[in-house]
Amino acid sequence: MVEPLPTPSGSVSTRPNPSYSTLPELSKPFILDSSSRSYKHQYANIYFVRLVELRPIVEDRAQEKWKSVRGNPPLLPRILNLTRSQLCYIVGTVYLDMPLKPNVLEDMARDHWLAPPAPRPKFYSAQDAVHLEDESGRVRLVGERMKRERDRQGGGLVTGVIMAALGMETSSGDFEVIDLCFAGLPDKLDVQAGPSKANGKGKEKAKASEDVEMTGNGMNVQDAEKTWVALVSGLSVGAQEAPADLKCELLVEWLTGEGGGISDQFDGGRIARLILAGNSLTTPVRGEDDKKIKRFNNSTKPLFANHPTKTLSTLIEDLLASSLPINIIPGPSDPAGATLPQQALPKVMFGSKDKTRGLECGTNPSWLEIGGKSFLNTGGQTIDDVFKYLPSDSRLAMARRTLEWRHIAPTAPDTLWIYPFPDADPFIIKHRPDVYVIGNQPEFETAIVGDEDSPTRIVLLPSFAQTGVLALVCLETLECKTINFEVPTWIGDENVKNENGDDVEMEV
Repeated sequence: MVEPLPTPSGSVSTRPNPSYSTLPELSKPFILDSSSRSYKHQYANIYFVRLVELRPIVEDRAQEKWKSVRGNPPLLPRILNLTRSQLCYIVGTVYLDMPLKPNVLEDMARDHWLAPPAPRPKFYSAQDAVHLEDESGRVRLVGERMKRERDRQGGGLVTGVIMAALGMETSSGDFEVIDLCFAGLPDKLDVQAGPSKANGKGKEKAKASEDVEMTGNGMNVQDAEKTWVALVSGLSVGAQEAPADLKCELLVEWLTGEGGGISDQFDGGRIARLILAGNSLTTPVRGEDDKKIKRFNNSTKPLFANHPTKTLSTLIEDLLASSLPINIIPGPSDPAGATLPQQALPKVMFGSKDKTRGLECGTNPSWLEIGGKSFLNTGGQTIDDVFKYLPSDSRLAMARRTLEWRHIAPTAPDTLWIYPFPDADPFIIKHRPDVYVIGNQPEFETAIVGDEDSPTRIVLLPSFAQTGVLALVCLETLECKTINFEVPTWIGDENVKNENGDDVEMEV
């Protein structure tokens, strides 16, 4: 008699079901009312609101930081009130004058027949000038402190940051900086009782991406009791690349408990929710869709069916059938517009109401609460734009800086396209999340910021189509780990090299 295979207790049928909320109070500012949407407003309102909301916070931190400085330097209410050789500190909005930054006025002034220059990976140069401005005026910031800030690893400044500068005005009218102060880490969001009483000034604690295990608040949770949230970015469905499609199939099989061994089925069964953080669909390329055709039997039928939305819908339907809830947010390549906040993808594009039960379509950025932990999810455009301003290549440090600046997208609307909000800046980070997810980055990175009592896990997700990386975050401990899905490079290739290096056509 053949005994049946053992079934793990944590299989897909016993998938955990933690609490869930879209945190309406935090998510509502990212939702644009289609009936009242207008692009006639001026972007100056956003800078004004940003300065008004963050100035009191920066002033309080600056007063606390510099209260013991000799001479008791005063806070000047306006930059226009600067007095030469007087030690003081001022608060305003950073503006970078960058010669390499694109200028739309210069582009329009060029002759139309000239080809536009190739986009630069970075705007940073040695000729950049840093200014601080408020409603009264602007002053240039100079000094050794500014050079160190711009050049240090993980440091730097970008346009749109609200900060305080301690120093004095020089004879040339510049402001020589001695020290800088930012808003700092915001209060931790308590999804049960609102913002916590902690002041967010705890000692920062970061861990390298190799040290991804972390236990918070002294908890010691057994593996069998852990609940995980899966994070994926850049599925790029519809790229017509067989390895990418096969990776998606392997991902679905693992998440549904149909792939791997007993341990894999157990691990997949402890996943409570899947978050697709942008670029779930690939950007269509004109003229490329019909190039891959069958070259035998006189057939001109496309090698792959060109229905990326249908393919993605099938993947989502298979996952939902295994009782795995899904949250999907748009990214740069998804059909959700180019300006932030990107609006939620229409749920109807993934199927009927019965087939999409358990699917939540959110904005980019968006907030979520899962099992008592808050998630702030972005598609990656914000960090991509900050990257252009800074000499450093550490995107993890840039993500940490956005929390210190208390702003998701400080470079908007200067170089990052956003909606012209008339009386609000929804990208201000008023509360610090438990998990800060940034999609569509070059590689996987993670770190912990904040003190031990109120940690925040930062997760940078790479393209799944290119790397096959799936990230898992534990709701109980904020532990983070990855699983890689690989496909042999020869699978799906039409042409194979022979011993002479020539292409050998193969029938598919």
